[in-house]
Parts: sequence; structure tokens; C-alpha cells
Amino acid sequence: MEAKTLKKIGQVLFLLAVALLLVYALLPPPACPTCAAQETGPRFTDPAVKLAELSSSNFTDVLFAQAVAFEPLLNQSGTQVHMGFWSGAGNHGSLVRLLDSVNSYASFSNFAQRAIWDEGAQSSLQYPAYVEMNAREHWYERASPGGAVIYGVSYVDPHPVTFAQADAIWGVYSVRYADMAELIKKATGKKVEVWCFVQGAKPDRIFYTYEYPELQKLEREGVVEVHFAKTVDADWLNESDWMVGTGNGTMQGN
Repeated sequence: MEAKTLKKIGQVLFLLAVALLLVYALLPPPACPTCAAQETGPRFTDPAVKLAELSSSNFTDVLFAQAVAFEPLLNQSGTQVHMGFWSGAGNHGSLVRLLDSVNSYASFSNFAQRAIWDEGAQSSLQYPAYVEMNAREHWYERASPGGAVIYGVSYVDPHPVTFAQADAIWGVYSVRYADMAELIKKATGKKVEVWCFVQGAKPDRIFYTYEYPELQKLEREGVVEVHFAKTVDADWLNESDWMVGTGNGTMQGN
């Protein structure tokens, strides 16, 4: 075979090899047979397992670490941290406005201040632990009388949940959130300012059943100063809009 022919054959084979490599590079990667399949849809955690997880004080450390990952100033000496609580119709939006106001005010001042709540750092950065409970585990949706109906889809729940269990799970979660005040005070050296919008809150709901007793304890220990809004429009910069001390908290419920 002539040298020119061999050369042409070599060039063709080379081009074919390059073409095959390009095609391979464009193909999606093969599934990993040893990797766990990506989880989709609701997560039906056993309520007893979840309560055990939340009942450990270690869960407060988890929440604090997640908050600090979003906002390192929460773990810095000298930062004034504000923690928000709400319960009752119409109060969620009031707390969101306060959180945004504190964090916006802090950006224009020389005094380091940050506001957080049980959902996350600031009003829009949600703790992964909260996202898991709210958007994956769906405790209240699973506790509905007709069974687990999530985003309009009915499911067979392998671990049926009662409303009392759902309340207990979110209640203990809220206690762990409140206890973050101890870690924050230790890190910042400053008493935590707590702001509560609970006008019209029912005495048997999560705030008065779980959060309020914990705030009373933290207040006695000198960890927090607790403020109760007189109206839904209370301004954190206006002292007359607030009642200070958990002794005033019982005036808020129905």
C-alpha cells in the first residue's frame, strides 16, 4: 500500500477518534450505580424520631451554625442581635417588616446589628433545618383530618401524624430557636433584644405554650430583654410602641 494511502487512512481514523471524543463529551454522565437516588417529593419522617431530634439541645447548635453561615456577625463580639417572634392573625407581616427595618437600619449605621427569626437569618434567608421541616416534611399537611394532602396530592403516610404531634414538633423547634439567644449572648457579649407581635394570639398555640415560658426563663437568666408590640404597626425605634418584660406578655392573648 502506498505511503499516501496510509497517510490518508491515518488522517481519517484520527478525525473519527476526535469526533467520537466530542460526542462522548456531549453525552450526559452515566448514572452512578453506587450513589443514592436524589430524593424528590415529601419526606415522611416518623414524628417520634423528629421529636427526639428536636428535643436535644444539640439542635440549637445546629440552628446557630446555620444562622452564622448566613450572617457571621451573629457570632462576633459587639453585635447587637434582635430575635423576632409572632403569633396570631396579621402579625406575621408585622414581624417581617421589623426584621427588614432592623437590618436596613444596621446597614446605614456604624453599630453592628442583625435581626433573625425562627425561619432564618433576616426575613429571606431560611435555615436549612426550617426548609426541611416546612417544605419537605409538611407536618401540618400530614396532620389534616383527611390524611396527607400536600400541594393538592394525596399520599399514603407510612408514619401518620396527629395535630398534637405537629404542634409539639414545631413547638419544640421554636424552643430550640429561642435558646439560640444563649449562644448569641455568649458570642456577642450583648443581651439579645426580643420583639414579639402576639396581639390576639391564642393561649393554646405555640407562642404561649412553648416560646413564652422559654423567654421567661431566658429573661430571668439575663439573656434577653423582651418587648411586646402594642399594635401591629409598632416601630422598634419608638419605645412607646412597646411593653417591656414578659410580665406584660399575658396581656396580649385572648
